Formats: sequence, structure tokens, C-alpha cells
Amino acid sequence: MLLKRLEISGFKSFAKPTTLEFPTKIAAIVGPNGSGKSNIADAIRWVLGEQSMKHLRGKKGEDLIFGGGGGEGARGQRLARLAKASVVLVFDNENKVFPVEFDEVALSRRVYRDGANDYVLNDSQVRLKDIIEILSKVGLGASQHHIIAQGDADRMLYASPKERKSMAEEAMGLKIFELKKNEALRKLEATENNIKQVESLKRELAPHLKYLLSQAEKMKNAAALRENLNGLEKEYITRELKTLERELAEIEKEKTPLAERVGALEKEIRASEEALGREGDAEKFFAEIKKLDTAQDAVSKKRRELEREAGRLEASFPRGAAAEGQAVPKEKIKSVLMELAADLESASRSGTMEAVRNTIFAATQKIYRFLESINGGSAAEKSPRTGDSANLKENIAKLEKEENEIARQKNELQKNYEARAVKIQKEGALLRNKMEDLARAKDALRNILAREEKNEILRKEFELDFGSHIKIIKPAGELLTDATRNDFRKKIERLRMRLEDAGGVDESVLKEFEETTKRDEFLAKELEDLKKAAESLKNIFEELEARIAKDFGEGLFKINKLFGEFFHEIFGGGKAEIKMERPEKKKRPQEEDLEEGWQEEAGEPEEPGLEITVDIPKKRIKSLMMLSGGERALTSIALLFAMSTVNPPPFLVLDETDAALDEANSARYAAMLKELGKKTQLIVVTHNRETMKAADVLYGVTMGGDGVSKLISIKFEETENVLAKRK
Repeated sequence: MLLKRLEISGFKSFAKPTTLEFPTKIAAIVGPNGSGKSNIADAIRWVLGEQSMKHLRGKKGEDLIFGGGGGEGARGQRLARLAKASVVLVFDNENKVFPVEFDEVALSRRVYRDGANDYVLNDSQVRLKDIIEILSKVGLGASQHHIIAQGDADRMLYASPKERKSMAEEAMGLKIFELKKNEALRKLEATENNIKQVESLKRELAPHLKYLLSQAEKMKNAAALRENLNGLEKEYITRELKTLERELAEIEKEKTPLAERVGALEKEIRASEEALGREGDAEKFFAEIKKLDTAQDAVSKKRRELEREAGRLEASFPRGAAAEGQAVPKEKIKSVLMELAADLESASRSGTMEAVRNTIFAATQKIYRFLESINGGSAAEKSPRTGDSANLKENIAKLEKEENEIARQKNELQKNYEARAVKIQKEGALLRNKMEDLARAKDALRNILAREEKNEILRKEFELDFGSHIKIIKPAGELLTDATRNDFRKKIERLRMRLEDAGGVDESVLKEFEETTKRDEFLAKELEDLKKAAESLKNIFEELEARIAKDFGEGLFKINKLFGEFFHEIFGGGKAEIKMERPEKKKRPQEEDLEEGWQEEAGEPEEPGLEITVDIPKKRIKSLMMLSGGERALTSIALLFAMSTVNPPPFLVLDETDAALDEANSARYAAMLKELGKKTQLIVVTHNRETMKAADVLYGVTMGGDGVSKLISIKFEETENVLAKRK
């Protein structure tokens, strides 16, 4: 059995949790009117996803929840209304009929007072869409043709031919193919519309693409020039970068030691200049010479004075005075002269004019005092003596000697100065050489700095011209010379001029051309894909249409055959037929028959549908409208059983479809139930005893004063065993 049990809690009149087991092929649910037995069929319909409250005999979701007891309960307590209702339908899945890994599939639905619904599949909350998909795998469609509610047994008889055709297709299991066919047709129509739109876009795009293509053709030469220019620029950039890097490295390598050499030379020159300044102090030399000249002049003057004094002294002595014993004492004169000579010598050695002058003055005073002491008065009043003259001559000789010494010192000083001058001259020559070296080093440093500045200027110009390329290019290639550099620049300039003459490359136009071409290619590919899809959809549609037509024809043949057999069995004769017919097109009435205001109906012709014809024995009845209520019920049952036999659903719920049958027809109905029960599981809600006898399990539903449905069950097999034991 596919359907194992039904669990109801709080749904309509089933306030308390109630479980119905379905272990047999046919289960019957009985009970008096109003006991709630049809609520079981409603519960099954609801848990399978029914959304129409009309089919559930309610107005809103809250109506499905138990609303409280209408009277006193068993213990004198009034039952309060519940907050929610739930129904669980449990299926056997050991054969993996459902596409899940569970051996048992529990499908449940809950509704709350606020109208919210929950769907649960094996304790996992899911969507209604998921429920519909998993039920469709086992033939439990959304139309729920497998649940025939009270009063709906003859709905197929009253339906239009087109609706009957749809019901028959669903009963045959062709509804899914019909839906796929309609979906394929819808997609085909949408695809054809897309094809028209794409073709329209391509037509609109073609003139613009043609114009852009002509522009692109004009730019081919410019593009080639641009490519050559880019290649030449890249080659020049790589070599120039490498050259600049090498040049700057060499400059840095030369600049540092040269700058250090300039600094060292400048330091040496400053030291030499300071030394030469000290050695070449000419003012000091001339000052010393001047001092010696002054001292020499003073000594010479004194010597001349002494010579004059000696001459005067000699002239004042009478001839023969010495012989007469009037001579000056020699020792005394000698002592005075020696003292005077010592003073003069000391003054001449000091080298200062003032000392010589003072010494000479003091000597003169001593001589005069000495002469006065000898003559008893001044030297002019006394008579000269021979001894004084000799002393004066001696002093004069000493002064001459002193004068010669001063001359010697002057000569020696002159020689020293000349030697120093020679030395200074040599040092000056060395200094000039150093200064020339410094000048040359500075010139070399200036040249290096000029090279560095030139390279920096070149780099800046280079970056201005080729800055966008430098960032992505690494230095490579051979080094450049001035000649090769100029050659590169001339070539680049020529190419730039040619590119400018060619009009350049308008990147926006090329980009638009590329984008438009891509769009056109995309539309072309899209059009091709759409045409392939349309062709595929046409094939699918035709295949589905052919399969539906084939299966429908075969299924209709089987249904028609079984319908006739069931009808003949139920009515004890006669015949019934269901067949496909196309409605006849209405003929345009003659003009004389036209009523005023009549208009011909426009639109497509009606689609073919199913027509039912019956022939009840002993009656001349051909139309369904002429059947009585019981006859319509029997005809509906015959048709229903025929369709269920051709394509049996997993289970079939029949809610009082036998209500209008008499006792004889009820027996036939029960026999048909047993035959149908061999092919599908049946749950029958009935009052009919014959129908009850056909069931294997009987559930009785009762309702007390509290308005709550209660359930009792009887298994006839167990009852028969008990009765057999009692016998």
C-alpha cells in the first residue's frame, strides 16, 4: 500500500489527535450525516496542497481550525477553540516511489489563526512548490482528480467538451505532457518574438556598422603607422633608459673622487698660502735693514765727529809738548775710551737707533768731562795733549770697526732674505702648479656636473615625450650614442608627422567599431542560437503533440471500451460512448433570416472536445440532459471507473459517490469497487451497506454534544476470524 496512515489534529471537527491506518486495498468511512466523515476527505485534499477554500467548504484558513465545543464535554467542561490545525499524510517509500532516501515519507501541513501555512516534509520545512513537485512524481497532480468529493461525481457529465478532454488527459497522465507542450509553445512564441527583435536590431545596426567599417578601413594605414611608431618608441625608450642609467652611474662614480680631490687641493693651497705669507714678510726685512742703516749712520756720524775732535786736538797741542812732560795720563784716557767703546758696542748690538744715539751722547759727555778734568776747564779752554789724541783715534778705529760690523750684518740679512726669496719663489711655483691642478679639477667637476645636468634635462624631456611608456618598459638593448639618439628622434618625429598627416587613429571610433562588431557578432550568434532553439522547440512541440495525440488516442480507446463495459454492467445492458468530436462551424444565416442587430461572432473556431453518448436499455434516451439523478450518477461512476482503470492513481478518494444508487445498483457499484481495488488503493466515504461490505477496513465517525468527531475502526478479516473461532 502506498498510503499508510492519516493523522489529523485540530482540523475542523477533529479537535483531538486522530489517526486512520490504511493497511488494506479498500477502506470505508461511515457515519451519520454531520458526524464529520467528509472532513477526512477534506483533510486529505488540504494536505496535498489544495488552495481553494470553496473546495474545502470554508471561507478562510481560520475555518479549518477547530473553533471550540458547541456543548458540554464528557466531563462537563466546554472545549476551547484551538490555535492551529495540522494534517499528516504518511506514504510507504520502501520501493522509492518518491525521489527521496527515506523509507517513509511524511507530508504535513499546518494552519494558524492568522492564516499562515507551514509545509513540512519529514520534519523539514519546505515550500508548497516543493510539495507539488514531489507529488507530481507519483501522479498526484494539482487538479486532484483522484479525490471525488460529494456532489462532484457527475461533474464530467456537465463539463464542456473541452473540459472533458482536459480531465481525460489528466486521468491518462497526459496532463504533464500537455503542460510541457504548452510551455514549449509559450517558449517558442517568446523565442520567435526574440528572433524578430534581434533581426530588427541587426537591421538597425547594419548601416552604422557599415559606416564604422569604412572608417576603420581608413584607419588601417594610421594603425600600421601607430604600430611602427610604438615599436620604434619602445626600442628607443629601452636603449635610452639603459644609456641614461649607465651615464648617470659613471657620472656618480667620477664625481665623488673628483670632488674629494678639489677639496684636498683647496685645503693644500690654503696651507701653502699661509706658509708663504709667513716666509715672505718683506716689511719686517726692510724694517730691520732700516734699523741697521740708522745705526750705521749714527756710528759714522760719531766717527766723523771724533775724527774732527781728534784733528782739533792735535792742532791745539804745541810741538814738543810731550817732551816737556805735559802729556795726559795714558791709563786714564784708556779707561775712558774703553768704557766709551763698550757702550758703543752694546748700543750697536741692540740694533736700535735710539740706543746708539744715547750711547754716542753719553760718550761725548764723558769725553768732555774727561778733558775738563785734565785741562782744569772746558776742552776749548785747555790745551790739548798728545795722549788724548791717541785715545780718540783708538775710539775712531773702534767706531769704524762697529760700522763695518753693522755693514756685515746688513749684508748677511740681505743674503738671508735673498735665500728666502729663492725658497719662496720655488714654493710659489709649486703653489701655482697646485692652483692650476685645482682649476683643472674644478673644470673637470664642472664638466661632470654639466653632463649630469644635461642628462637630467634629457631625462625630463624624455619623460615628457614618452612618459606613458616608461612605466611599463624595462631598460634593455645596446647603449645609445649622440648619433644614434638623433637618428632615433628623427625617425620618431617623421613617423609622428606621417601619422598626423594620415589623420591619426581615433581610438573612440575604433573602440566603437570593435564594440559594434562584437555586438553584431553577438546578435548574429544570438539569432543563430534562437533559431536553433526555435527549431528545437518546434521539434519538442511536435513530438509532444504527436505523443499526446498518440497516447490520448490509445487511452481514449481504452477508456471508451471500459466505459462501455462498466455502463453495460451497471445498467444491465445498453451502451455508452465517449469520443472526440470537433464542433461544427456555425453557418451564416441567410440575410432574410437575420434579425436586426445580429452580428457574426468573430474569433478562432472552437477546439475539439469529448462528447458522451449513452443508450439506456428499454429507454429511448440519447442525451445526458435527459438522464435522471441516479442514471447520471451511474454513468459518472462508469466513466470514473473506466478512467481510473486505464491509468490508476496511487489512491482514490470517493466521497459518497454512491448516494443516489438503489440497492441493486449499489451491489453492482460494490462489485466494481472490488474490481477497481485490485489496481488502486480506495478510500470510500459512504452510507451504503453494499459498499461497506466491499471494504476491508471500516472506520466509523460519530459526534457527541461537544461537536468533536470521534473514530472507531473495524477490520473485517479480524472479525471473521473471531466469529469463526466462536463457531
